[in-house]
Amino acid sequence: MKTTLLKSLGILMCLGLLQACDNDDDSTDIIANAGTISGGPFSFCIDGDPDFVNGISVNSSDAMGMNATWVITDDQGSILGLPPTMEALEAVNFDDAGPGLCLIWYLRYEGEISGAEVGMNANDIEGNFDLSNSIDVQRNQPEAGTISGGPFEFFVDGEADFVSGITLDDSEISGSNSTWVITDDQGNILGLPPTLEAVEGVNFDEAGPGVCLIWYLRFEDGLSGAEAGMNAADLQGCFDLSNSITVNRIEP
Repeated sequence: MKTTLLKSLGILMCLGLLQACDNDDDSTDIIANAGTISGGPFSFCIDGDPDFVNGISVNSSDAMGMNATWVITDDQGSILGLPPTMEALEAVNFDDAGPGLCLIWYLRYEGEISGAEVGMNANDIEGNFDLSNSIDVQRNQPEAGTISGGPFEFFVDGEADFVSGITLDDSEISGSNSTWVITDDQGNILGLPPTLEAVEGVNFDEAGPGVCLIWYLRFEDGLSGAEAGMNAADLQGCFDLSNSITVNRIEP
C-alpha cells in the first residue's frame, strides 16, 4: 500500500515537472514585434539652421521584445544613427546630414542581436528582432549652378536688343523647380522667364536705360517672393540663386 502511494506521488511529481517545463518554454518563446510608427513625412532645407523631427508616435499595443531603439538609415539601409529614446531621436539635427533621404525606424529585439551598429546595414541585422515601418526625412539643398555669357551692352534706340550665348553649367544643379530671374541692379524683380529660350526672347530695349541682372533660380515647393515687383533679397523658402550676368542698357 505504502509502495503504491509513493509510486503515485512520483508520477504526479513528474507530470508536474513536465508541465512546469512546458510553461517555462512557452514564456521564453517571444517573437519580437516593433509595432507601427506614425508621423511625418518630413522635408527640410539644408541651410545651416537646425532641423528636428517631432510628433512621431509608436503604436505599441502589439509590440514585443525586451529591448528597443530607434534606427536612422539612408535610403539604402546604411545605419547612420541609433538614438536609444524618442527624446534622443527628437534631438537629432538632420541639417548636419547634408542633402538626401533618411529613414526613421523603430527596432524591438529579444536577447542578443548583431549588425545594429552605425556603418552597418539594417538589412544585415541578425537575431530575434523586428523593424517597424519607416518615416521619410527628405533633406533638400537646391543648387543653381553657374551661368556664363555676356556681359551685354545695348543702346536704347528703338531697335530690339536680345541676349544670346548664355549657358548653364548644370553638372551639379539640384532642386525640384527652376526659373530664370531678371532684376534691376537693386534686386527688384522685373521678370521671371521660365526657360532660357524665354530669356533670349526678352527685348531689353523696351526696359529703357539702366542695368539689368540675369539669374538662374532653383527651388523646392513653397517658395514665396518670386514675383515681378518683389525683391530677390526677400525670397523665402528652400532655394538657390546662381551668379548673375549684367545687361547694361545705355541711352545714346
